[in-house]
Amino acid sequence: MPPALRALAEHWGLVLTYGLITLGLGIALLVWPHASVTVFAVLLAIQLIVVGIVRIVQAVSIDRREGAARALIGLLGGIALIVGLLILRDPLQSVVVVTMILGAFWVIAGVIDLLQAFMGVEREGRGWDILTGVLSILFGGFLIVDTEISLKVLVVLVGIWLVVVGVIATVAAFRLRNARTDT
Repeated sequence: MPPALRALAEHWGLVLTYGLITLGLGIALLVWPHASVTVFAVLLAIQLIVVGIVRIVQAVSIDRREGAARALIGLLGGIALIVGLLILRDPLQSVVVVTMILGAFWVIAGVIDLLQAFMGVEREGRGWDILTGVLSILFGGFLIVDTEISLKVLVVLVGIWLVVVGVIATVAAFRLRNARTDT
């Protein structure tokens, strides 16, 4: 087992906690999809703060010889913690800004996919680049133009995503626990 994974296996309980909190937040978003977007923002901020703390603890527990991994994981934890706290500062405004930025990102990514499809050499997969480019532009434009509806859709999509990530993290925690006892 790689040293970083071994260190994580020693703290499998943190991974389990992260997985269960993430799963719970995802289920809450899916059960109450018409809940206030402010509640969504606060739940997202809490999840980011928990991720930040878990990553910082993970960075501290990694073997000192893996300095680059420690630095990157710690940096990611710090950024997640800061973003979570910033969202808590003004939840509704944060969600609107994030939605518009995500929309702009998707539009730009879609344009790049289309340019890549039409300007690149003839190859397989060009149709997928065109399809993803067009869909990305449409979805990104939708997020920018109709923020109110897109926020509700975004809440449901994030809820689904959190459920998936929560289940994966919970399963990974039990696998890490088993890996710890096997060694």
